[in-house]
Amino acid sequence: MNNTLTFLLCSNRVYLSPLDEKTIANSYEKAFTKGKREIDFMVLDEMSRAVKGYAYAFQTIGYYAWRFSRELLQLNEEVLKQTIRAAKKDLFRNAYERMYMDLSKTDRDFIEAIIKAGTDRVTTKQLQDILNKPINYISVYRARLLDDQLITSPQRGVVQLALPFFAEFVEKSNLEHLS
Repeated sequence: MNNTLTFLLCSNRVYLSPLDEKTIANSYEKAFTKGKREIDFMVLDEMSRAVKGYAYAFQTIGYYAWRFSRELLQLNEEVLKQTIRAAKKDLFRNAYERMYMDLSKTDRDFIEAIIKAGTDRVTTKQLQDILNKPINYISVYRARLLDDQLITSPQRGVVQLALPFFAEFVEKSNLEHLS
């Protein structure tokens, strides 16, 4: 194990607030304007939403958008597609794989139930039905995953996945482990 990873695993956890979507958009706009890129603002908005407030996604998406827009100096749909594809690979490999494998089986079942619900926002009642468990059981795992910053609770009795493309990662990971 390399020294950086050892340090990170042994260090205290630092809780970061999610980045604000407007701030993300403004930062991207400023950087791409300064870099003399022609900006499609629909693409800029989509990039900003894709981050979902996750700092590593902000860096990764920004990096790849810059790199893929270098030749034509345009931030367009094609750059966005390439950016999202590359950013997902980095997020999955460098962050999500470790996060997901460190979860208990029950935590993973809870995450999978959120995905199985098929909507972005899932009620605790839906989770009770999917998992066939009482509310006090749901509350324990809800609290654990909120603490791990893998889910958020945008309103009382509702949860959603916190990380961009995490549902896709989980589904892909589960398929790979089945084969």
